[in-house]
Amino acid sequence: MPAPSPLAIASSSVQRLLKEESTYRTELESQERRLGKLRDEKTGEDDGGNREFLIRQEERGIRETKAVFEPLREKVKDAVDSLEQLLSSKDTVKFDEGEVETAKGLVGKAKALER
Repeated sequence: MPAPSPLAIASSSVQRLLKEESTYRTELESQERRLGKLRDEKTGEDDGGNREFLIRQEERGIRETKAVFEPLREKVKDAVDSLEQLLSSKDTVKFDEGEVETAKGLVGKAKALER
C-alpha cells in the first residue's frame, strides 16, 4: 500500500478538526440543556445545596468548552490554508482526482462553518 499523499494527509487533518469542532458544539448544546434543566427545577428542601453546586459545575464546564473554540478555529484555518496551498500548487496534477475533489469539498465545508 503506497504512502498517503500530502493532499490526503492535509485533507484528513481538516476533516478531523471539523469533526472535533462538531463534537464540541454537540457537547456545548448538551451542557446548556442540562444547565437549563437544573435552573428550571424547583429548589427542594432535600437537595442539601447540591443543586447550586451542580449549576456552578455546569457553568464552569460551559465556559471551558467555549474556551476551546477560538484555538480550534485557528487550527482549522491553518489546516485549510495548508490544504488550499496544496490545491493551488502545480503538483495538483500528481494527485488523484478523487483526492482533489474531497479536498475541495472540505475547504468549502470549512469556509461555510467559518461564517
